[in-house]
Amino acid sequence: MGRLLAMLSYLAKKHRRTKSAPLPINWDSPIPIDEVLRFPEPSKGSHLKSLDEHVATDFVIADDVIQNAAEERADTIRKCGVDLISSAVPKIVASGNEPGMLLKPIVNVILELSGSDCPKVLYVGTASFDRTDKFMRYSQAFRDLGCDIRRLDVSEKDTTPSLDEMRECVVDWAEVIMCSGGNTLHALIRWKKAGLDVLLKEAALKGTVLCGGSAGAGCWFSSLHTDSLRPDNRKNKEHVLNDLSEEELADWDYARISGLGFLDAMCVPHYDAMGSNGIGRAKHAKMMLQDDPSTPAIGIENNA
Repeated sequence: MGRLLAMLSYLAKKHRRTKSAPLPINWDSPIPIDEVLRFPEPSKGSHLKSLDEHVATDFVIADDVIQNAAEERADTIRKCGVDLISSAVPKIVASGNEPGMLLKPIVNVILELSGSDCPKVLYVGTASFDRTDKFMRYSQAFRDLGCDIRRLDVSEKDTTPSLDEMRECVVDWAEVIMCSGGNTLHALIRWKKAGLDVLLKEAALKGTVLCGGSAGAGCWFSSLHTDSLRPDNRKNKEHVLNDLSEEELADWDYARISGLGFLDAMCVPHYDAMGSNGIGRAKHAKMMLQDDPSTPAIGIENNA
């Protein structure tokens, strides 16, 4: 009896110290329960440490890399009848946040650029760690239109298709490529390792519409202002919110990282927003530009 009371007392104290955090489920955009059960428990340091090692990585795709890829696909290039490297202007629709991708004026621009009222859409959810709830929520506008939508999961090595399989859907099939918001640095690392970055460049040169909000906006630029090192910017966000204190959640800083380099500028998504570290995006980005004014910057407000 004494042991039971001691255990109940311990659990009660532990419960009082535990904050409440929402489950990664909502009834409009549910995530499969088996996916929830595979969410890792919070690891307070290893995730951020592995990302921090790549803050200075150059993710820009060099033209000679694409030229080599184009030469390997000479038949396709000849059919196009143009020099893809010199003549292509990327079609990019960038929103300040993911909900912006559901707004009718933004969707209409994507449709107009694609040349179709019902384009074939490829959803790349790497930045949101390929979470199903994110896919369901932010592909909603195109599903409502009846678009044929494919989902490409490369956030983890064991879900990544072969290079030929990715080429078929990224370069040959998609008319619109929509990248999710989330952790941009994680996405760029995975794309580089999987070879998806080069395929995205090929798709851009072909004239495929590239779009996304937040991370899905900034990834196309030569550099971007990011909160990728935020402690809860990870797959098991809800667990981290429950595990860390308010002070720990606010203990992070923005970073400027390389993007894919399709547009030569620094992108600042959420330009009008305040970070959980108490620092506004616009203010911090302006300080970055004072240190390095050589690159122009484009700030994109939420829902813009």
